[in-house]
Amino acid sequence: MKIALLLTSLLVAQAASAERITRETVAEPDGEVQIVNVSGNVHVIGWDQAKVQLVAELGSDAQELEFEREEDVTRIRVRWRRDERSRDEGADRSDLTVHVPRESTLMVKTVSASQTVENVIGEQRLQSVSGAILTSTAAEDLDAKTVSGEISVKGNGKPTSTRITSVSGAIALEEVSGEFELSTVNGLIQLQAARIEEGRFNTTNGEIRIEGTSTDDAQIEAESINGAIHMTLRGQPNAAFEIESFNGEIRNCFGPKPRRTSEYAPGTVLRFSEGQGEGQVRIKTLNGSIELCNK
Repeated sequence: MKIALLLTSLLVAQAASAERITRETVAEPDGEVQIVNVSGNVHVIGWDQAKVQLVAELGSDAQELEFEREEDVTRIRVRWRRDERSRDEGADRSDLTVHVPRESTLMVKTVSASQTVENVIGEQRLQSVSGAILTSTAAEDLDAKTVSGEISVKGNGKPTSTRITSVSGAIALEEVSGEFELSTVNGLIQLQAARIEEGRFNTTNGEIRIEGTSTDDAQIEAESINGAIHMTLRGQPNAAFEIESFNGEIRNCFGPKPRRTSEYAPGTVLRFSEGQGEGQVRIKTLNGSIELCNK
C-alpha cells in the first residue's frame, strides 16, 4: 500500500494585528508547490535545498494559514475571515516569502496579491486578478493569466513554451525563446525575443510590439482589431510574408510596398518572400496600423 506523507499546520491568525509565522518541510527536488493568497505579496525564491520554507506575515483579516505536504506536493494557502463571495480587495494584506527547490513545479493563485518568482527553473502556472506577476523562465513551460495586473518575464535564451493571457494588463517579455501564445484585450504586448520558433499574438484594442530573431521554419501570426502591430526581425529573415489591413496603414521597411485590394473600398495587402521562404509570417489588423522592419 502506498503511504502518503502528510504534514499539516493550520494556524489561526490574531485578529488585532499582523502575525509572523515560519514553517518548513522536506520536499522532493522536482516536486510541486501550490500557493494561494488573496491580498499582499507572494515572493517565491528557488534554492538548492530539498525543502520548502515559508515566512508569512499574516494580516488581521487572515483566519488561518494552511501549510501541508502530501507525497510530492506542498500546499500553502491563506484563508480569510470574509465570506468567499463577499470578499473585497481591501482586505488587510498577508505577505508570503517561500523558498522552494529550484526544479519545483510552481502553481500560484492570487487576487490582488502580487507575485515575484526568482531562480525557479521548473514549470510555472501563475494566475492573478489584479496583482502584478514578475518571473523568469529557463527551459520549462510558463502559463500565466491575469485580468488587470501586469506580467513581466525575463528569459535566459533557452527555448521554452510561453502562454500568457491578460485582459487589460500589459505583457512584457525579454530574452525569452521558443514558442509563444500571447493574448490581451486592451493591454500592450511587448516581446524582445532571443529566437522565435512559433508565435501567436492577439489583441483587440491593445498594441503589439515584437522584436527577435526568427528560426528558418518559424510560424508567426499576429492579429489585432484596433491596435497597432510593430514587428522587427533581426538578421535576414527566411519566410513568406502575408500582411493585410482593412483600414490601417502598412509600412514595410524592406521589400516591396503594399497595394490596395480594391479601387473603391479600403483595404491594403502585402505579400512577398525573403530568403527561401521556409517560414511564414502573417500579420492582420482591422483598423490598426502595421509596421514591419528588420535590423
